[in-house]
Amino acid sequence: MEYLKSFREIIYSVRMYHPRLKGSYYEMGFKYGSSLRKAGFRLPVIREKKLSLGLKCKDEVEVFFPEILEEIQGVADACKLDYDQLASFIFTIGLEEPKCSCLSITDGEKVFLARNYDMYYSFKDFLESYLTMPEKGYWSVGHTDIFVGRDDGVNEKGLGVAISGIKAYFGPGIGFPIAVRYILDKCATVEEGIQFLTEIPHSCTMSYLLADSSGEMVVVEASPQRTVVRTPGEEGFIVSTNHFVHPEMHDINIFRQQKQLEPPDSRIRYNTIVRMLKNRSGELNEELLKLILSDHRGLVCSHRESIKLGTLWSIIANLTDLRILRAEGHPCRAKYREDNRLKKALERRRTIQLGRF
Repeated sequence: MEYLKSFREIIYSVRMYHPRLKGSYYEMGFKYGSSLRKAGFRLPVIREKKLSLGLKCKDEVEVFFPEILEEIQGVADACKLDYDQLASFIFTIGLEEPKCSCLSITDGEKVFLARNYDMYYSFKDFLESYLTMPEKGYWSVGHTDIFVGRDDGVNEKGLGVAISGIKAYFGPGIGFPIAVRYILDKCATVEEGIQFLTEIPHSCTMSYLLADSSGEMVVVEASPQRTVVRTPGEEGFIVSTNHFVHPEMHDINIFRQQKQLEPPDSRIRYNTIVRMLKNRSGELNEELLKLILSDHRGLVCSHRESIKLGTLWSIIANLTDLRILRAEGHPCRAKYREDNRLKKALERRRTIQLGRF
């Protein structure tokens, strides 16, 4: 039994890569593309239907976030890949098994964003935690299994964002990896994030949890049909898992009829997190959030071994002081370690700027 336990922990252990990108969007793309080429990256076959959809999505991205196309061009040039095929691959990435848990909470002084990112264990070799420092954008730490895009992150303005997937329609529009990247690079507040997410055409159904250092927090529930903003109650927290909560989204037929209506544990996780936040006692701190994210009774820390899916990373971010903790792997096993790359980069930037005067 001990051998089996050790063997399983080796299989499901996680080590994220930590790229550091700086400069123009093209330069950041070229630098990352060079690393991909050295690693022997090859695009999968992009069939004609997917290529056509991807090019339609590219047209939408060009309207709202043209800089990211420069980054994709840099990746394509460094890897010697066809640009249209690479762009189509990135823009048509979807969620096969949506399952993530996100929350934000404030006590009037501290503001936290926390999340577990759950996906198939087969994705564990593609996980990355980026320090991104664009010349014309806000600096951030963001996490993903999709290069160029992001699934969550925190930027220098104290704005945090995290997605939770809703498995459904996919069509022309802007997908979640690019939307999250835009928010991290271009938005300073929750209000700016809301403005962007309510203006763009969405390629798929998705929930975006946004929170900033002022204590503002919302969940934007998005679909190609409509987008609505859900606000927190008087308790000072908000939660998102893998089903729509806002009443205006309940009539949207978001799942295939032959499939179950939502992941079997989405409401269990949602209700568990809400209950634990409501029933908390004592000071709001990181230890409380670690306890919630490591919870097994309410399935928040995911171990769906039958389909080899579980929590691949977990983050706790104090948005008031940019303290970011990350557990790479199941939070019940992996230790949370502070990621201070963003803080150090901002300190270096300030020192350089002061030296110029």
